[in-house]
Amino acid sequence: MHHYFGALTAPSFVRDFSQESIMHNSYSAIKESKRGVILELGFRQDIQEILHLLGSRKAKNDNKESTLFSATLNEKVNHLAKISLHNPVIIGLEGKTRKPISTIESIDPSESDEEDKVKYSSKIPTAIDYKIPTQLIQRYMKVPCGSRLAVLLSILKHLFERDTSQKVVVFFSTCDAVDFHHSLLSEFHFSTNPQTKERVIQMFLGCQTFRLHGNMEHEGRRSTFQAFKTEKYALLLSTHVSTRGLDFPKVQCIIQYDSPREANEYVHRVGRTTRLGERGESLLFLQPVEIDYLQDLEKHGVSLAEYPLLKVLDNFTLHGQNKQVKKSVFIDLHPWVLCLQKVLESFIIFKLIVALSFFQPKMKELARKGFCSWVRAYRAHRGDLKRVFMIKKLHLGHVAKSFVLKQQPSLVGQSFQKQNKKRKRFEKKSGISKKRKVARVT
Repeated sequence: MHHYFGALTAPSFVRDFSQESIMHNSYSAIKESKRGVILELGFRQDIQEILHLLGSRKAKNDNKESTLFSATLNEKVNHLAKISLHNPVIIGLEGKTRKPISTIESIDPSESDEEDKVKYSSKIPTAIDYKIPTQLIQRYMKVPCGSRLAVLLSILKHLFERDTSQKVVVFFSTCDAVDFHHSLLSEFHFSTNPQTKERVIQMFLGCQTFRLHGNMEHEGRRSTFQAFKTEKYALLLSTHVSTRGLDFPKVQCIIQYDSPREANEYVHRVGRTTRLGERGESLLFLQPVEIDYLQDLEKHGVSLAEYPLLKVLDNFTLHGQNKQVKKSVFIDLHPWVLCLQKVLESFIIFKLIVALSFFQPKMKELARKGFCSWVRAYRAHRGDLKRVFMIKKLHLGHVAKSFVLKQQPSLVGQSFQKQNKKRKRFEKKSGISKKRKVARVT
């Protein structure tokens, strides 16, 4: 009888356990974490010792087998395979057997983990290492901040009316933003003819709407995954938890409402469509101040065309609108966008007065939480992207408008006021304010 032991823990603990335990396994498996960060995080020496312990028992069992599982194939994963496997054979998803990885020399154990971090972090592959399917249509749209929500709803309505078997995934930066938009889209009604007695009140989107993020209970995430997987006409609002490891069949469109923080995350997001050779479409929302993000994507081999947004918006007609009226060339002044934004604001006010669901929190509170978490996430961009996504470039009042809030929530406003007071105190101590006064007098 064979006994198997499995553990999910740090390599250092496995090393200590292996040294103190008697193991007679004839099979060992290594599961690399996503993006291959075991070596990058300084666990190289621990991995070396674990492999040495496993190898020292090889004489006792010549039939020992070792396997390495990884979702990606890059420089670090290749290196881990070279130091852990003997004459390995690589088997990919396509079922083709590739030639074995050549062995490498023994690694000097005197090298430190810090040196290891520098060595391998410099070899992190960029998005150019990923192959984007040729059948994927990639486009972006430049949308003013205050019009983002109205444009998102318009695009979704256009997509679901265009195809009766449509499945769409929309990516957000935070869990609270997902909760707000899910609650809004699940309840938002729209009147087709508001000025007559024959008006028809119907759901703005006629599809099933799901949400998926890390703050949900495991059972909730599992049921959402299964439900969206089997639906043929549905919308999924999600955070980054859906970018890897989940296979959603028949997803025709990916909308990145909030931009990813790095190019390879962009590639993994759009990879939720074009599965198994299917055609797909991806749309990236960008504010005018964020347009330089396209240059960052181009550095990694990702090129996007502009989406014909005005043409799509012109297809929406308002009741009583004269078709001869000239359309606006500005997104935020487009008649349809202005009308939809006004209807959204009225809907939020109505929700404050009449609670349609006793067990759900008020819509305005969801909007406030979504706004605050969005601002925090926006300020958390790292590296070169900080120069693109700068919070000081944004008008926070327009950001609040994208959450259907007429005023910027006081919670964030107070934090900015505190920062402003600190800046003034610093200037007063350093004499900067006095210099400014002298300059004004002269």
